[in-house]
Order: sequence, then C-alpha cells, then structure tokens
Amino acid sequence: MNKSILLTIFFIFSCSSNNNTMQETTIIHDESIRTFYTYVPSEVTKGTTLVVGLHGYTGNAKSFIRNGEANFNNFLEINNFIGAYPEGKSFKANGRNFSSWNDLTGSIGEGPKGDICDIDRDYYPFPPDCENPHRCSWASCGDDIGFIEKVIDHHKNKYDIQRVIVIGMSNGGMIAQAIGCTLTDKVDAIINIEGMQALGMSCTPKKPITMVIYGAKNDTTVPPEDILASDGYFYEPMQNTVNDWKSAFNCSNSTTKETLSPANISETHFYDCDDGVTVTSILDHNNDHDWPKPYKWGINLLFDPILN
Repeated sequence: MNKSILLTIFFIFSCSSNNNTMQETTIIHDESIRTFYTYVPSEVTKGTTLVVGLHGYTGNAKSFIRNGEANFNNFLEINNFIGAYPEGKSFKANGRNFSSWNDLTGSIGEGPKGDICDIDRDYYPFPPDCENPHRCSWASCGDDIGFIEKVIDHHKNKYDIQRVIVIGMSNGGMIAQAIGCTLTDKVDAIINIEGMQALGMSCTPKKPITMVIYGAKNDTTVPPEDILASDGYFYEPMQNTVNDWKSAFNCSNSTTKETLSPANISETHFYDCDDGVTVTSILDHNNDHDWPKPYKWGINLLFDPILN
C-alpha cells in the first residue's frame, strides 16, 4: 500500500550562486522513501514549462545540474522554467554508491532479441529491490515511472504549468524515453541524451509525443551506432529508434543540417507529424559519453528543436 507523506525543505547545493538554492521534497512511493529537488526561477510566468531532469547511472540531482557555466539551473533561469530533479534509488556495494532508473529494459535483462548482454560482460551489482535478477540486469526494479509521475503531478498542482519536458542523460535518457512511451498524457516532449535502450527493447509511444535524441560517435558506453558497448551490453541503434518514432507519427517532411563549430554535428529534424509533434536526431561526430560540448551551447542545442 502506498502512503502519502510529503516533506519539503530548502536545500542548498552551494553558496556560489542563487541558482543553486533548491527545495528538497521527500515522499514515500512504492514503500520506499524517494527524494526530488525543485528549482524555481526568480520570475514564474503563467503557463510556464516544467523541465524534469534525470541523472545517469550512479549519479544524483547534483551531478545532473553541474556547476559553473554548465549549471542547468542557469538555463532554467534564463527561460523562466521550473526544474524538477528526482533521484533514483541508490545502494552501496563494494565501497561505492550505485543509483539507477528502471526504464523497463535494464531491470529485465532479456528482450525479444535475447539477452541484453554478452556472455563475457562487465559485472554490475544487482540492486536490492530486484528479486531473482537476470544475469544481465543492472538497473533498479522499482516503480520509477510512477515516482516521476508523482513528481510531475506535485508541480502541476502547485504551479500553472502548460508544458512538461523530460530530459535525461545516459540511464536518465533511457527512462526519459520510457516516460515518453508511458506518460504521453502528462508529458509533451522528451530529450534522450546518450540513453539508447536495450537491443530490441526501444519503446515507441502509442500516442504522438515530441522527441529529441542525441548520440555521440565516440561513445562506447552507450553507443548510438554500434550494437555492442565496451562493457558487453547490447543497445538498439539510435537510427532505428528515430525511424520507428517518425513512422509511428507519420512525419512527412524533414530537414537536415550540418554544424562544424563549436562541434561537428549532424541534425535531422522530422516535422509535419501527427498532432504537430516533431522527432529530431542529433549525431555528434567527436564527442564521447558526455553532454554535447561546450555545455552551455549543448543545452541550447538539445532544446532548440522543441522551443523554436
């Protein structure tokens, strides 16, 4: 039985900037204590946008936001967007802290094309909330999508929010895509940064939703083109996911542009799709498993297909 306990306090990541002042909220979901942080810009407009930011494997809200020029809250402040940063379930193993999201693939370990990892693959400790995990399982087995839905509802009940964008990096990108496939009535767009889902398990929504997906050619952790990652796990190529989404939404037109500076980027934007959604793929020819660089420019790169 789920209990509804809500606790909100102010939390400060750093004293260097007002943009680092956060509201910390703790709830009980699926019999677990879950935490998320909220950034509220100095000016909140009616019909504002909520951006839900999801960290990667072993990360947390702070690692997603970053500091300095890459501070994600700077982007929110400039655009008068509200930010929500949920944290994945975490546990300690071998002296390290492991956190992850259940995108409904990494927790299962086996898909329609077989095991999602090679026989000789790197070992990741099994999250304690997984019962009888598959040998390829590495991600949380909890109801993370339900938790993030509660985070969205919390902010919608508190603020006048017109649009919801979910953005995630790596494992956060994997669950951002899963949210786009399952919470289409509550989310308007998703941005998947280097979060290709497991081979044969890349989901497609039943209803149209806007997507931006970014991959980097030198990324061997979650490769956008090669199926086999350096740790022995298999991932669905980015182009397959893009083709599935644009076909499902009957996108009839597209534009392609090449950018050489400040990064070598190939971007294809599909439009004239059902319900006015768009699908955008961005391939970085030089980056590895990281946000597009330079970071401030990279954040705008990811959001431009949605905002402009």
